[in-house]
Amino acid sequence: MDPLSDSVEAPDAPKPAAPSSPNGSWEDATRREPEPSMGVPFSRHVDQRTVVLPELRVLFLPVPKAGCTTLLWLLADLAGLPLERFAKSTLPEVSPALTVHDMSLWDDEQRLAHYEDEGRARVLGEDGWFRFSVVRHPGTRLWSAWYSKLLLREPRFLEEFGGEPWFPRVPVRPADLVEDFRRFVAALPSGQVEDVHWAVQQDLIGQLPLAHVGKVEQLDDTLDLLRAHVGEDRWPGELRHENRSALPLPTHLAYDDAAAAVLHQRYADDFEQFGYDLVSVSPDSAALSDWEQRITPMLPLLRDAIERNARVGQLHQAARVGTVGQRRAAATARQLGRSTSPVLANLEGYSEYKVRWAWADSKLEPGFTAVVRVKNEARSLPWVLPPLFEAVRRVVLIDNGSADGTPEVASKVAEAMDASDRLELLSYPFPVSRCGDDHLNTPPESVHSLAYFYNWSFSHVRTAYALKWDGDMVLTDLAVKALRDLAWQLEAARVVVKIPRFPLYVADEKHAFLDTGMTNCEPWGWPNRPGYKFVKAMEWELPLWPEEVGTITLPTWSSLELKHLDLDEFGHWSHTDFEASDRTQRKRRELEVFRRLADGGEPPAGVAALASPDDRHVIDYVRSTWVPENGSGPLSRAASAASATKPQANGSSKNAL
Repeated sequence: MDPLSDSVEAPDAPKPAAPSSPNGSWEDATRREPEPSMGVPFSRHVDQRTVVLPELRVLFLPVPKAGCTTLLWLLADLAGLPLERFAKSTLPEVSPALTVHDMSLWDDEQRLAHYEDEGRARVLGEDGWFRFSVVRHPGTRLWSAWYSKLLLREPRFLEEFGGEPWFPRVPVRPADLVEDFRRFVAALPSGQVEDVHWAVQQDLIGQLPLAHVGKVEQLDDTLDLLRAHVGEDRWPGELRHENRSALPLPTHLAYDDAAAAVLHQRYADDFEQFGYDLVSVSPDSAALSDWEQRITPMLPLLRDAIERNARVGQLHQAARVGTVGQRRAAATARQLGRSTSPVLANLEGYSEYKVRWAWADSKLEPGFTAVVRVKNEARSLPWVLPPLFEAVRRVVLIDNGSADGTPEVASKVAEAMDASDRLELLSYPFPVSRCGDDHLNTPPESVHSLAYFYNWSFSHVRTAYALKWDGDMVLTDLAVKALRDLAWQLEAARVVVKIPRFPLYVADEKHAFLDTGMTNCEPWGWPNRPGYKFVKAMEWELPLWPEEVGTITLPTWSSLELKHLDLDEFGHWSHTDFEASDRTQRKRRELEVFRRLADGGEPPAGVAALASPDDRHVIDYVRSTWVPENGSGPLSRAASAASATKPQANGSSKNAL
């Protein structure tokens, strides 16, 4: 079929897609992480960025780099949206034309994600709608995406891909452009370069029951159909053509044999489904020389554009950081004002991941529910979960993208404890900001925020009390008994429960180091009722509750915090500069101890080497033997007992108790 032929009819319409599980923020809607929503590529883009004009019965699926900016401006005009509205966008767009992509500025009913159940079925299946999209030749689309997003260094792409070896240089000569583009194409098969701007178009198109799929090369044909559908009286007087590439490159010059092979294999479905001709490779040196002569005078302007776009990203980041104090205060004030609301919406508008507090919908059972938020804690859970099942009525485990089989381990432990009916496994598919700068720069209402993640997690508690628990915290028998007693003692009370814990640095199955020089005692339990929630603080989330609520503290040796010396125990931090704040004093101590022990150095003061006897695991030994024998009295006595344990010359340690 001629690549410039008429628009193609949509393939057999699939069943209306079920509401996808969204995976991120506006920026995350196009990021390269794999889709957790049933393996459908970029389903969140389809769900979040498809435009619906219900009055006109129009649905448009934007395919990036296929005329979507032009069409979005047209649809905004048809919807009656004031164009100045998009000037209010706070996104780091490098051109005013691109602000139309800020979906937060469209009305709720103009986004497919707004519709659920019957409403969604109507939008996707009712007769009389014009449901359409537009595609583009894969070869020119890929060049355009590389040029505008990567070469020109749009802020999100510079942040996400700027460190990759294939990321384009600032060009000094025209040949740099061709060479760097081909390096990018060569990297595509690795699967580590994914983004919706160069996604397979059929992967997007096939997710919705579209009646018409046009081509950029014949855009007027699609516009004629849309115009006939909406009527002449609604059609705007002038069409805005936006976001055109200023640096065209003929496909036969951009692709050599290797690049063309990658293109044809990766986009085979696009070539076949939409009838585009394969790229022909031409070693035409005269044509290439002519192109280079035309491009050479443009290089200084191109370098200026690259520098300007990079600066836009810097200014946007500086503005976010510079006003973080005011934004955090305002966000906290808003959150406090809504602390009794039964529902919290997220910034991205993902209805499936709204916070809906269980205390508003059901009668609460007595006792504690432990909320365990985990990511790659398969090694620790066999020690963490058994005493937790003994102590509390229910465990809700929230897995945040583990790759080590964490949920499966949790299920096996629960089955072994005859507690499968008391374990609820949930998945939170969004990348969550790391503590520190990442957290500081994330809006508190975002699904990527620690505060929002915690609120969503705790909204699943259906008992009178909630217990915050980490995937590396091991309860001792002292605390198990205390929590079981509190479960009925607190039925008519409102208190916050603090639980002390001590770090246990695990070297191997026989050896560990116990830090008795630092006690950490934080609020870990509280009533599950209105007024108790998490808000954003400087480095991490912060639980809030009414001022009049009292506190009780469990016994000193209630919990051990496992830290494996062969793992990265600080990967959930965006930095390890813990000297910058008094608030991170505990983290400074942990980092100092961890580094010294991991490097094989002498333990710092207050840290003792412990070894388990016989064939017992050191975690079991410390929890079940050492703590009961040494942790019932004052902390000073336990510390002295720990210091009596000395490492032997061969690197092991001997219990001197």
